[in-house]
Amino acid sequence: MRIFLDDIYDRRINVLSYIDNQRREVSLAEIAKATNLSKKTVSMIIKQFEQELDVSKEQFEVYYINQTIQGVYANNLDIVSISNNQLKHSILYKMIKHIFLMEKIDAITFCDIEFISPATFSRHRRKLQKILNQCDLSLTRTNEIRGDELRIRNFFFLFFSNASNIWAFDQEVYKEMEEYFGERIAGWENMNCIRKRQICLLLYICIVRISQKKVMKKSILTVLSERFQDGIYTKVFFEYFHLKKNRPEQQSWDETGAALLLLYKERLVDGEGFVIEAHQNFFNEENFKLVKYSHILAEKLIETFFQGSSTPPLYWKLRKELDMMHLLMETCFIDPKLFYYVYDEKNFFYADPTEKKIQKNIQTVIEELITKTEYGSFFKSIKKNTSQETLTDYVYLVTYTILVKFMHVELPKVRILIQNSKVFVGPIISQKIELLFSDKIEFVQNQLSSPDIIVTDTELTEKSDKAKEIFISSFSNSSDLDLLLEEIVKKIVEHYDDRHLYLS
Repeated sequence: MRIFLDDIYDRRINVLSYIDNQRREVSLAEIAKATNLSKKTVSMIIKQFEQELDVSKEQFEVYYINQTIQGVYANNLDIVSISNNQLKHSILYKMIKHIFLMEKIDAITFCDIEFISPATFSRHRRKLQKILNQCDLSLTRTNEIRGDELRIRNFFFLFFSNASNIWAFDQEVYKEMEEYFGERIAGWENMNCIRKRQICLLLYICIVRISQKKVMKKSILTVLSERFQDGIYTKVFFEYFHLKKNRPEQQSWDETGAALLLLYKERLVDGEGFVIEAHQNFFNEENFKLVKYSHILAEKLIETFFQGSSTPPLYWKLRKELDMMHLLMETCFIDPKLFYYVYDEKNFFYADPTEKKIQKNIQTVIEELITKTEYGSFFKSIKKNTSQETLTDYVYLVTYTILVKFMHVELPKVRILIQNSKVFVGPIISQKIELLFSDKIEFVQNQLSSPDIIVTDTELTEKSDKAKEIFISSFSNSSDLDLLLEEIVKKIVEHYDDRHLYLS
């Protein structure tokens, strides 16, 4: 959502994000250098947050000497929620919300309401046009969003669901929708508030667009919704449009098909079991030609990551995700990265060695399929709405998720050798760290077993260069024990980075 923030709010979040990522006290000079702002500007921003943030001193604290800021500390702040609070004051947010509710913007009226100049409006309009172009949408001369209707709805859903963790529209409307679905959707009362809000938002967007005469056209999604009416959400959504909102029957089916696609895209119905036969009835080559290319990609991924073990559960779990991915890319895909707050890409998109290996293999798979197989012709047809990099990122997430479900992890244990000259200290230290780390460590008896860590209270004359030597004077020495725990954690992380995934 960073691209939707006004510059003044973007600078503020940039400062706060930097401080939070450091997890230590930082000076104004450090912040200024990292954010390319003056110390005076940084000082002003920090003082504003000091007044605004309602958090404990453990999360945010400013340090003064003679009323001058010397440093500031932040840890584990909810940056997204803080950013969203800033976003609501941004002109682009107000423009998009106005277009959503009113269909278009009258520039003169909007400038009067928001107390901005025509030049400011024009500048933000150009910025919005650029963002919409990235989504294969555009802005008309009358400031109306133009493009495929399903893609427009997806844009509004992604924008508003990421812009706030609370309902941003008429509370009475939300109350009415929640009561309606609560009476008709099994398990509604057990859903978390985020999922409820997203389902209501999805349907609310549909109703607002319908009221503006922006309706969905009949498609294969309509046909399939009518054919498979047994699903709980299919029935509830159709009745909501048809009976609750008095829409014609055919239009209600058109709207139901589109709403269901967005519902499943966002995984808002995870509670429903996955039945292979039901998926085959929906996703087959008669309904969607893309299924052919999902199969090609699935087979290649299984060959690359699962040693060719094409068991039905593995294959169909993979096919399910690839079918949805390809359908989205053919219809309404918008890169979700547009709606992130990213101020430190290195940290935000960090990948450990195992993850980098998966990413590299995915890149190779996609490159080979596009350049050497008929998958390349399919990619050309969806290339307008996605790039090869975006496709690779999506397939990486799908593959990684399936790997987590079907693969076992081999994680070498941290080998610890305890050689303490005091009779009772060794066993007690052993029990303390075993209780904390259990299956992540193993104790060895001598240096021939290649220990990772040697725990001792005296200098050893013979020791391995690869082993980390930790001096523990006594099991009751809290400082020594803390150091040992820190080193064990470091070694566990090192082994985790080199973990091995395998099929059982």
